[in-house]
Amino acid sequence: MGIARRQFLQAGLASLMGWQFLSRDRLAFAAEQYAHQASVSTQRKRALLIGINQYDAKEEVQTNPQNFSQNFSQGFNQNAVTNGWLPLHGCVNDVELQKELLIYRFGFAPQDILTLTDREATRSNIAEAITSHLTAQTLPDDLVLVHFSGHGSRLGNYNTLVPVDSGLPQNLDTLRDIPLQEWQTWLNAIATDRILSVIDAGFYYPNTSAIGNFRLRSRIGRSDWQPNDLETMEPQVKGATLRAATGDMLCADAQWSGFSSGAFTYALVQQLWQITPPKSIQVVMSDLATTLDRRALHNENLSINKQISEMVEIDPAKQKAIATSTFAPLLPIPDFGCDGVITNSTGDRRTAHICLAGLPISVLSNYANGSILNVIAASIPKNLEEVGFLESSIQSSIQSSNSTSQNISAVSIPKANVQSLNVVQLKSRNGFNGKVEVLGDRVLQRLEIGQLLQEAMRAISHNVKLAIALDVGLSKIERVDATSAFSTLPNMFGVNANEQCADCLFGVQSASYGLFTVGHTPILGSFGSVGESVGVAIKRLQPFLESLLAAKLIRCTENQASSLLDVRTTFRAMIGVDGRSVTIASKASARGVQVPNSNLSNSIRTKPINIGDRLECQIENFSNQPLYIRIFCLDPRSKILTPNFIATPYANDGVIPPSETLTIPYPKSPMNWSVSAPKGMVDVHVVISTSPLLQVAKILEASQRQTSSLNGLIAIPNALQVAQALLMDLDRAGKPSDFMNTNNANEAWMLDVRQWATFNFSYEVA
Repeated sequence: MGIARRQFLQAGLASLMGWQFLSRDRLAFAAEQYAHQASVSTQRKRALLIGINQYDAKEEVQTNPQNFSQNFSQGFNQNAVTNGWLPLHGCVNDVELQKELLIYRFGFAPQDILTLTDREATRSNIAEAITSHLTAQTLPDDLVLVHFSGHGSRLGNYNTLVPVDSGLPQNLDTLRDIPLQEWQTWLNAIATDRILSVIDAGFYYPNTSAIGNFRLRSRIGRSDWQPNDLETMEPQVKGATLRAATGDMLCADAQWSGFSSGAFTYALVQQLWQITPPKSIQVVMSDLATTLDRRALHNENLSINKQISEMVEIDPAKQKAIATSTFAPLLPIPDFGCDGVITNSTGDRRTAHICLAGLPISVLSNYANGSILNVIAASIPKNLEEVGFLESSIQSSIQSSNSTSQNISAVSIPKANVQSLNVVQLKSRNGFNGKVEVLGDRVLQRLEIGQLLQEAMRAISHNVKLAIALDVGLSKIERVDATSAFSTLPNMFGVNANEQCADCLFGVQSASYGLFTVGHTPILGSFGSVGESVGVAIKRLQPFLESLLAAKLIRCTENQASSLLDVRTTFRAMIGVDGRSVTIASKASARGVQVPNSNLSNSIRTKPINIGDRLECQIENFSNQPLYIRIFCLDPRSKILTPNFIATPYANDGVIPPSETLTIPYPKSPMNWSVSAPKGMVDVHVVISTSPLLQVAKILEASQRQTSSLNGLIAIPNALQVAQALLMDLDRAGKPSDFMNTNNANEAWMLDVRQWATFNFSYEVA
């Protein structure tokens, strides 16, 4: 390359970077690398993944937190507040989750992914990596993904990312934070417009480093900071940025079952394992925001719609198009979703290590040994005979399998767009990683790294328990008493907050004991009188805890992404006095083949629903068999409710005839399904089965006959029993009569993806 061209490229790179953080030698290197890449015509995909757990952070506890932020103080115990910051647990796992997603889902070459974790992720190393790995080697049509997981902060008017070598901001002269304006300037120097930046860090620090069962990914900031060499003008956004938090939103470092991660990162990665081309950014981010609100830090002052707009930063000219635009311009989206991938195979051809990050966290945390998955190839079978051969081969494997797997009547195979290579059974799992073995004696094809997995049968243990975290504000004596009391309750146990995965928290507010969500939002109605002892409070709370365990079991059945039922469900609200119909969401079984293709990019409502508005659920059965339905609503009081439409013409509302549509409630009837208090998020689970849900019907019959409901719903008094009956019904739906009574107390419910679908809808009551 001639000297004139080298000088031109050096000048161009320096100009793009605005301020010069590179030496002349580094600029020359970048120019040389860029020129070399320019001679290669093949489009490439490159990534830089940064994750920092090992900050030199310390926990300081103060007993009089006068400066505690009022914006997030409701429900928080202010008797023990951590100042400064804490090391994190999940950021390195974020890098692993993203790396496996990029390699096995989106086709990134391992050598084109650079990772910086913990002590490697200094400010200078991050700047160097962006320069040498991205700026110097990226061509205009290349795809670039940059991910940062770690602490963020707020200094003056600037939100910043915190490298591992940047400490508390006491000495501003030595501070090494990366302001987001500077970060964006670095990314703008990359030649391509196809840049996806993911930031799993928070910037607002509420004078505490942990809330509920989460550590916060934010470090204390300062208001008197002004960088000398940073332009005040905001750089133009290039590509798109997905971020966990902005403004006063909080960012959670979450402890799940067996692993930690960013709540945002896991929710995003799980969505991208399942994403297909028609899905819009709006739908993906709405599902993600709803998951975060439900699982992590709920803020009643921030609607789902506002969360979506805050989490997606994009060129303002394209902002309005989010509702219809897809990720396709940024990522090579496959035509089918996956639940996992083989990450390492053994020499015996029969066993392999897998990653299951395509499963929702509520499912993954309770995914039991014995679950069965199809190993698939991303190719279309040449003809129907090939599919038939595969199915018969699989059945042969089942018939010759060991006694444990003989309880399985059939294993579903993927349809139409994927080819099944083997059937494997989960033998062990630790977090999102597991080990599988080929089911049966016949190995159709050797297990290989990179082969994708789709769920066939889900195992859910009969011994799923409710984990209750003991809030840090409780005294030592209170914690001992609570641990002892929880040990006497069936299927429940206490854990230490921030140390183990939990489903709720037990704590104190205004001198009374009660329950909080894991994000420390009080559960309405759970707090008792002042002066109540810990033991008496826990005995009083037992119905709440059983209802929470029931909700956990129902959520274990969510499977829109993996169900093979040919069904679609649309959830609507009739708004205001004129009853204007608005679609809250429409969802179909992602792997059903008879469901008409439709882009559901506009079928999402993110604005709150008002008390008094009416609801409607429409289920379309595209199959040639009747389907049976039950609806469960989980409200902010932890109560579980179900529609009570049993009078004519509702007597058959639990059955959807073949190729017909059922609307609940019946449109011409005076009975309404009305939105009622309290305010907050409501989860609706629509459970659909190929077999009648007889055990559920039997248990609910007495409650339905004895209860009159003004809003069309009844509260289920024995929710845990109903949830267990639901799993029993779904378990039997996938087994022949020969195997109905073979389970014992130590085994799992087995749910066949061909036999059931559970769709989750969420709406906010204003």
